[in-house]
Amino acid sequence: MMYPILKRNQIAVFALVVITIFSCKKQRPVDPPRPPSAELPPSTIYEPVLSSHSVFYCGSPLTSNLKIKDGTDIGTVTVGNDDKYLYLTYDVADDWYLGNVSCYAGQEFLIPRNPDSGNPDHEQFPGKEKLDFCDLRQTFTFRAPLSALASDNSGQCPSNTQYYVAMRASVKQIAGGGDCNTGSEQAAWGAPFLINPGNTNEWATAFYYCKQDCTPALPPAEPPTLQWCAFSQGYWFNKADVTWCQTVKYGSLEINQQDGVNLWPAQNNWVKRAFFQASALQLSMQCVNGGNPIPDSIAADYIRLETFLSTLTYANIQNATFPSTTDTSGVKAGAGNIGRWICNNHCNSDSTACSGF
Repeated sequence: MMYPILKRNQIAVFALVVITIFSCKKQRPVDPPRPPSAELPPSTIYEPVLSSHSVFYCGSPLTSNLKIKDGTDIGTVTVGNDDKYLYLTYDVADDWYLGNVSCYAGQEFLIPRNPDSGNPDHEQFPGKEKLDFCDLRQTFTFRAPLSALASDNSGQCPSNTQYYVAMRASVKQIAGGGDCNTGSEQAAWGAPFLINPGNTNEWATAFYYCKQDCTPALPPAEPPTLQWCAFSQGYWFNKADVTWCQTVKYGSLEINQQDGVNLWPAQNNWVKRAFFQASALQLSMQCVNGGNPIPDSIAADYIRLETFLSTLTYANIQNATFPSTTDTSGVKAGAGNIGRWICNNHCNSDSTACSGF
């Protein structure tokens, strides 16, 4: 009579073991849900650019090393954008040549991976092109419409738009004149960081690219109009409460305020008049206008007088003597032009500014 009871106990134990096994079985982690709009773009959006091309990138393109497994740099990868496309360019150097190329640019979590290992699956990258080593190609470019690429928001990017970029190429070293069909091909990836750092057997690498802003820079603001004004010869040489901020200089001729005042007035001495008018501009430039250059509208007349005065001594000015080669008509006209200019651009409404020229 004990047999049926034992049988029922055995069944209960067996059921408990089965339940325990299934409840303890390790479950594969569930990937985080993807936003409804996040989808891997079709490969058709990656257009190969086989011919030579010139691209005017917005901002600054990003260039990174292209490395084979042992860490050797064999070239570069460059990513940049204009206002419509993202460009991804491979360049290998020396005797390295390109075979098949593949790339991905978009949101980081969307990069195709092996579901078991988490390693990148470059054969599923949307950008791919089969190239023949025997074409001896050393550069290749994909372009993809920016509007078709998903991106991550990143405060580290001025545009707040960041792409996760993985660029892989099959490469082969072919010595000059060598047979392109011999030798073994290797994988090369655009550096610098590992895509799956948890797997020590996988060395595929990727990098981040900040979309560059294509908004045209505003033209530089027009500099403010310089309000240059001058005080007259009478102000600088016949006003007791005025102090010069410096001496006046013409070549090796240098005259301080006291010596300049001692020359006043000009009367019929046109050499003095030239000195007073030129000095009125020079002192106005340095003492009133912060050293800003004399305006173009009167600069030529000032230079004419400056050149003339640099040939003189203090005694020449006192005695109205000058080199025989002097263009006296030009100097006199220049002095008159400066007097009229000061009259029209005087720093205050002094009525005496418009006399004596």
